[in-house]
Amino acid sequence: MSGIRSSNTKPEIIVRKALHKLGYRFQLNSKVEKIKPDIVLRKRKVAIFVHGCYWHQHEGCKLAYSNRNYSEKWLKKFSDNKNRDLRVTKALLEQGWRVAVIWECSTRKLDLLASVVIQLDNWIKEDKSQCFETSI
Repeated sequence: MSGIRSSNTKPEIIVRKALHKLGYRFQLNSKVEKIKPDIVLRKRKVAIFVHGCYWHQHEGCKLAYSNRNYSEKWLKKFSDNKNRDLRVTKALLEQGWRVAVIWECSTRKLDLLASVVIQLDNWIKEDKSQCFETSI
């Protein structure tokens, strides 16, 4: 477990490189009202979270391993992560921020990643809807 990173993960780096290639400049390790998104686009008031499918229990995703027999400790951990994600998203939306969630599984295949990056780019420029989430 000590080898698992909370920042600078492979999916995060992939998303950051894609955003940078599109010309976006962003901040890392930047707090937004005590909340620390993975990527912050301050000028556009966009907070981007790159979630690991396992740790955040991405519904319907094979990477979430949801059919295993977990101890109560792990079930609580997964539940707490999901609850925190909802709480953080709600808080950012209430403060006028737009929130994007990119799931790890959408960064694993180049064709899917290209599609997600185009959708994310359009969503950022559109400046209308409050939330963006990749789907499997």
